[in-house]
Amino acid sequence: MVAGECYLFKAKSASEAVVRRHFGADCAIEAKHPRGQGMARRGGRARRASFIVIVAGLSSAAMADGPPQLALPLACEPQKTCFIQSYVDLDASSKARDYACGSATYEGHSGVDFRVLSAHESASLPVLAAADGTVKGVRDGVADALDTATKPPTIAGQECGNGVVLDHGDGWETQYCHLRNASVAVRDGDRVKRGSKLGNVGTSGITQYAHLYVSVRHDGQVIDPFLPDVPPGGCQRGAPGMGVAVRTLWQPSVAAAFPYRNGQIIGAGLVSVAPEHRELERDHTRVEPVVVSSPAIVIYGRLINLLQGDRIRLVITGPFGALVETLTEPLDRDTARYTSFAGKKRKSSPWPQGRYEGRVQLVRDGAVVATNVVIQDLR
Repeated sequence: MVAGECYLFKAKSASEAVVRRHFGADCAIEAKHPRGQGMARRGGRARRASFIVIVAGLSSAAMADGPPQLALPLACEPQKTCFIQSYVDLDASSKARDYACGSATYEGHSGVDFRVLSAHESASLPVLAAADGTVKGVRDGVADALDTATKPPTIAGQECGNGVVLDHGDGWETQYCHLRNASVAVRDGDRVKRGSKLGNVGTSGITQYAHLYVSVRHDGQVIDPFLPDVPPGGCQRGAPGMGVAVRTLWQPSVAAAFPYRNGQIIGAGLVSVAPEHRELERDHTRVEPVVVSSPAIVIYGRLINLLQGDRIRLVITGPFGALVETLTEPLDRDTARYTSFAGKKRKSSPWPQGRYEGRVQLVRDGAVVATNVVIQDLR
């Protein structure tokens, strides 16, 4: 939505914070607050409200009855080039809980974050319409930036950054946030088909890593696409892909590609210099490769959604056996994004030619729950 454009929108139950985040701070809101709690941003909850947002000139034509079946909203390889960083927060209190009763979310988060490996990769990664619909609002022109400190002061009211809202009919809509500046490829009123390009992934708005935020709403109320039938404040222990049969709004192939994970390894590498976490978020390809004359061999791992007590095992083996094997101390708190590394310095002679293997393992409660292996041949 372009700043200053508003339309007449009436919702039965949602929070004022959600409305302002979706439609901008300039839209007028009239609200009455009955008892109960609603979805809101981190930092506090707003009571549920029946409200009217005054917005003008946007289409609300219905596409079809019933909820849409959602396709993957970006052109990526699940679990290789894209991962789910955060789910919808379903907890009605100041705590946070995802749809599987886990902690892969944060307080007040009202969408699903599909993270990519770095801002460098996101530059040419298309964002796709998850279902047929009509473009209900767009915004473009918000600068890309990874660090909150570098965001322009005008970011207030534009936390979504560059984005698109699609109307799927029967009160259903999806919103796509943090698109790359100047990449939005649709206009208000456009009819789009599932899979149509909306723009590219970026880092506009409030974000510390390159990702696509997707929110699903019905009659203005946030819906978790992984668990649309959940009662207020509820969750489902277990998840699709973990032996629990529940209805989702995702196409079966998407639900199968993203089984619930609360802790995973998104990348690993053998390098000659330990990379900085921030630089990996900017461009994960800009690392120092290992050659026979490198001053050191380092194994690093990138992990997301770690829990208090998790440990990381890092191992390097070479042509003549083990070079590095270490197990980190337990984490003292839950951690959303984490980079760990270990290495060995070279002595006077070059590294022996041959095959080197790096192994990163996530250890939880004494058991290995995830492993990533990288192999490099030195010649």
